[in-house]
Order: sequence, then C-alpha cells, then structure tokens
Amino acid sequence: MTGEKLTEFLRRLNAKGYQYETGDNAELWIYRRGQEVAFINEDGEILYKPWSRQHAFHIRDMRDEVDEYMTLYQKAAPVKPSRFRTVPRLLMECGRTELSARERGENGFEFSTWKTVGSHKEDGHFFTNYTAAKLDLAVRAGLIDRDRLFTETELTVIRSNLSDFLTIDGGDHITSEKEQAVRGVIRKIDSVVVPEIREQAQEAEDMGYEPEYEM
Repeated sequence: MTGEKLTEFLRRLNAKGYQYETGDNAELWIYRRGQEVAFINEDGEILYKPWSRQHAFHIRDMRDEVDEYMTLYQKAAPVKPSRFRTVPRLLMECGRTELSARERGENGFEFSTWKTVGSHKEDGHFFTNYTAAKLDLAVRAGLIDRDRLFTETELTVIRSNLSDFLTIDGGDHITSEKEQAVRGVIRKIDSVVVPEIREQAQEAEDMGYEPEYEM
C-alpha cells in the first residue's frame, strides 16, 4: 500500500488511537499506548503477538476497507450536479440507487447513498463508515430486507444466551440433537463476529510473533 491509499490508512490508524512508524521498504510498525501490536512487512503480511490478536484483526479490516474504497474512488467519475463544495464521486450503483464518496480533508471521507424516485433523488443517507454505507446501498436498492439483518452486537447477545442455555439452562435436559443444533448456530455466529485467518508459521516464529497471518 502506497501513495494516497497509505495516507488514508495512516489517517484511519491515527483516528482509532494507533501510532505507527514506517520503514524504508514499506514496512509498518503499529503501536497502541506505547506497545507494539502489529508489524506489516514489505509483502503486506501482518504479524502480531498473541495478546494483540484482536488489534491485528481490526487493523486488517481497516486496511482492506481503505484499499477497496480508495481503489473505487481513484477510478470514479464526479457526481453532477452536486450541492457540495467538494464534488462527490460515484463509487457504485445498483438500479436507481447509488453510493458516492467525497473527501473532507483531515476528516477523511464521507459516504452517502441516494435513491432516484421519478425525476428526483430522495434525501441522502450520510456515513463516515464505508461498510455501513454499502449495507445501506443494498437495503435501499431492495437487495436486502433490513428486518432480516442482525448487527454484530445483536449476534453477540444471541451467542451469549445460547452459551448460557448450554451451560446453565440446558444442562442434561436437552437432547444431543438439540445441543448439536445450538452449537452449530454458535459456530456460525463466531465465523461472522470473530473471523478466522489463515496461519503461516515460519517467519513469525523466528521473529517471536504469533504464527504469521496473511491478511
């Protein structure tokens, strides 16, 4: 990651309370409250200590998100006409619904969704979170029913209650089939809330890190 993409990624890191140092070969050391939480080598692989696993996941997600919307933004055409001082660019559209983005200087990017009804656009929905804006695009375009969606917070609550059911409420009073069904749901939730990442071992072990994860 270089150029404008790197600048935006570093801005996002700083906004989330991370500090960083860059190397001559595009390496990046990332810190939190004075402690190193991740190292990104020149090949883009992220290394981390066992205790900083969640920080590494967060950093991975930020980097991937920045790469996606910056790639779209750099190729996008301006949205015309525009009532904004900084003209937005059209990132993607589905039917008569579109997602655009505009730069706000040190404040990063603002994303917005618009739905065309008849000859005019409905009021825009505005976001600083790109993933939330993409989801809103899918909902406004009719690709997803909002009532069928669960947030990560809601999934975490569901998982907690299912775990309590197995350990406290259910105990020996549930059948093995029901227990397996509940455990299956828990595994599905875990795959969304805490996604697993492929492990790669050698270099990370040599450096004293948790086995290397290519993210």
